[in-house]
Amino acid sequence: MYATEWDYAHTDYTTPTVWPGPAGLVDSESDWRHHLQFETPNGWLLGQNSMLATLASGQPIYLMHVTPALDAIRASGQLCASAGCLVGALYCALLTKEPAGLRPHNLGSYLLETKPDTRPLVIEIIPGAPVPAKGLDYLRLGGIHLRTYFTHRGVLTDDEDARLRQAAVARIHAAAGFLDVLLANACGQRTPDAEFINHLASAVPNLPFLGYLYFEVVSEYLMLHSTSPETKASVPVKPVETSSHVRCLC
Repeated sequence: MYATEWDYAHTDYTTPTVWPGPAGLVDSESDWRHHLQFETPNGWLLGQNSMLATLASGQPIYLMHVTPALDAIRASGQLCASAGCLVGALYCALLTKEPAGLRPHNLGSYLLETKPDTRPLVIEIIPGAPVPAKGLDYLRLGGIHLRTYFTHRGVLTDDEDARLRQAAVARIHAAAGFLDVLLANACGQRTPDAEFINHLASAVPNLPFLGYLYFEVVSEYLMLHSTSPETKASVPVKPVETSSHVRCLC
């Protein structure tokens, strides 16, 4: 079962897996994937884009991690993974190598501009050979999070465990109204846009996962539907001024 949970969370971008959905939904996952890929202006980007080409090329890959603890990393020689919603990961932005230096994508540029208290750490990964384009859909990690809780539940006191479970139930209860709205819309009911967004904004503080989902939906929509001149143009971004360099041989 554990292997199945990880399989469920992994994504093969060359041959995407279509998972069966609950009965009663207006669109199946197959219907939705077909719409995104073939009925949007930039649907081809789902399978053909520079990020996937870079990751699967077998050539050196450059990643940028911003951190306020660069001196501590240098002193310890250790880079600790996050224990956040990605289970255990190091948050990075992909860098593109150009004659002027390494260029971050738009989100990486945003991080550099809005986090003045951090410094960039550039990591070079040298693959042994080209690899298939595979990734992790962190929106599918719920089962693994739950199993992790059950596995390590024994380190909690009875009082800590009770408080944790009560807090989780209270958060679900507080967001239950919006969860009902989501289910109704997935089954064909249409909620007015402003009302839907207001419900969502009220529910996110209780269930932060809904905020992650909203971020991914908006990002995907912008990628697939934007036809602005800025989207079509290749706008140069200031290269990263690196504070340190780490080479990982994989």
